Amino acid sequence: MNEIHCRISASEQLEAINYMAENGMLSDYLNESGIINADAIWGAVNDMNKRKLLEQHPYTITRLANGRWQTFLPADKKHKKKQIRRVDKEDLEAVVVDYYIKKNTVHTIEKAAYEWLDFKASEPGFKKASYDRYENNYLRILGDYGDMNIAKLSEFELEDYLIHRIIDKQITYRAWSDIKIVLKGIFKYAKRHQYTDIAIDDVLDYVDSEKKVFARPKVKNDCDEVFTEDEVRMIEAYINGRKNQSLVDLGIKLALRTGLRAGELAGLKYSDLDPYAKLIRISRTEQHSKDREGHTEYYFSDEGTLKCDHSAENLYVDQNTINLIREIYERHPESDYLFHDGHFIRSQAFSKRLSHICKTIGIPPRTLHKARKTYATRLINAGVDQMLVKTQLRHKDITTTLKHYYRDNKSSAEKAAKIEAVFGNY
Repeated sequence: MNEIHCRISASEQLEAINYMAENGMLSDYLNESGIINADAIWGAVNDMNKRKLLEQHPYTITRLANGRWQTFLPADKKHKKKQIRRVDKEDLEAVVVDYYIKKNTVHTIEKAAYEWLDFKASEPGFKKASYDRYENNYLRILGDYGDMNIAKLSEFELEDYLIHRIIDKQITYRAWSDIKIVLKGIFKYAKRHQYTDIAIDDVLDYVDSEKKVFARPKVKNDCDEVFTEDEVRMIEAYINGRKNQSLVDLGIKLALRTGLRAGELAGLKYSDLDPYAKLIRISRTEQHSKDREGHTEYYFSDEGTLKCDHSAENLYVDQNTINLIREIYERHPESDYLFHDGHFIRSQAFSKRLSHICKTIGIPPRTLHKARKTYATRLINAGVDQMLVKTQLRHKDITTTLKHYYRDNKSSAEKAAKIEAVFGNY
């Protein structure tokens, strides 16, 4: 039978002694000095509390004709009672006691959330970065509601709260899709452990139907998403014109020529290069997560973190890019990592540097991911086969490449010239 953990007050100790005396147990626990064993008092209190829980049970415990024991439990909002049967009466009573212990224990939303997060973290292959992402989504949507008793929360209250939260936080439907994963996890875990009766799927279906509450995603203009050819030349000219080019500067040049993600760039090794086949093996990326104290930890992962079908993919490069990689390696040949000069250069350093260069040369600041989209756009504009473009970007589906990475990067003069070439002779 499950133990009921509690602190023993003086009155409970006295009650326990009387309980043992009434049940002929007192003499069994007296030592030679006439002092009652502390464990005996604890056991008596625990047993008394179990008896009290069984006394509040509204259904009788009966023995059936086949010798098994039976009773009923209040189940959920859809059923008035739930039948349970056990071979031994003690096992049946343990189920009843466990039910009321859980019912009488206050489980907050925050407690349920972190129990679920810890449960997920114990799963094989679960990544630290996923824990952080789930935690952030929990805090974003339910953080202000964390101290509420989850057992007292109704489906209507949860629906109403979520809708107002979506409006206040201006959450888009795309962001809501990620948040739903967390909500499903928390409330299904809580229901499985009998903390709540809420049917979270019904709640989420209702919120989904309220389309107008979601914020409209920001319209992304092509000029904000990619660099024009002139801008690429300006960036490269600025870097080439510096007397002391940093490793980060060279990394930006490499990103513009390869479309590497920032995390992949940070984790690149010289041994990943095959100069004879003219390819780079992409097999790791930088990840980060927070420890229990909230400090950010960085690490390189090669287990399912790449956004492609395999744990490693080939990226084909030209001879000039190979020469650039060799130049980077020769800066610090003592390390196989290209971007390590006594310490690792983090992925965010490349985006910060690129934004700074943009401001310096007088163009709109953009992150390294925009260089990746520019790389895809340049390949498609050059007539490279779309399936090869997909391979170079290491996307699972060509539609991802075309929908999210292909942009109009032509300048106003280039656009006018194209139209002139088509209609100028008519």
